[in-house]
Amino acid sequence: METKTLSTKKLEGQESFIKMSKSLMDTKKLGKNGELGVYHLAIIKSLANNFQGVAYTGVTHIMKFVGVSTEQSMTKARAKESLLNLQESGHIEIFKDRAMLSTVTEIKNAENYFIKPTGKDEEYGFAKVFYADIQRINEMKSDYKPKIFATYLNMVGNIFYSLSNVPMSYMKIDTVVKGTGINRRSVVEYLKALHEYEILYFVHFHINNSISKNYCTRWIHKKHTAEWAVAEAEFQYRTTKEKFKGGAEGVSEE
Repeated sequence: METKTLSTKKLEGQESFIKMSKSLMDTKKLGKNGELGVYHLAIIKSLANNFQGVAYTGVTHIMKFVGVSTEQSMTKARAKESLLNLQESGHIEIFKDRAMLSTVTEIKNAENYFIKPTGKDEEYGFAKVFYADIQRINEMKSDYKPKIFATYLNMVGNIFYSLSNVPMSYMKIDTVVKGTGINRRSVVEYLKALHEYEILYFVHFHINNSISKNYCTRWIHKKHTAEWAVAEAEFQYRTTKEKFKGGAEGVSEE
């Protein structure tokens, strides 16, 4: 039997993903702890991958699911506020019973509810967030997974999937900082963590004496990242790779 080697694009096309509205790249829209809300929404959407499109979950269940201690009352309060804020902002609906006839506006920490994502704003543009990536972020040994996910969403939200585009992102660090409200040093740290945990693959080039540029793909495309990035950098800066001042694998702090 002949075995064909599928391209990484075709392999990626076989993966499951959820849609996250690109409006959520600006996590500040969800308030002070917006990155927590965006992370929770991704988890809820993952759990809602069933024929009803509903996640049976709640405050304590989600906290355990993402590996957060349920001992601290302040942490529980933030998680509860996050879920209610997602409902108030129209991204989810929370129901007490399976019939889902009316939403609830107050929830108890220890109870599970039927939570339905609404798909708000997705028709105006969405980012593909792959289950494999969510799982890897969830498995990270970090207390900052919501902020790491918000950083990840900003990068993959800049990947445009079409026949004419390669699935690559080159969003600037300062743009991620502006969208998330996370300080610059931490954004750089989170980008490096995404590379270290083999979620996003980065290369960077020093185009000239004043410009350094990061390019990234999902890890599945790592063998193509440099090739795609060189072509993009040559086009963007009207130059050739022979004139680059240097470059390497990994994240440049620009």
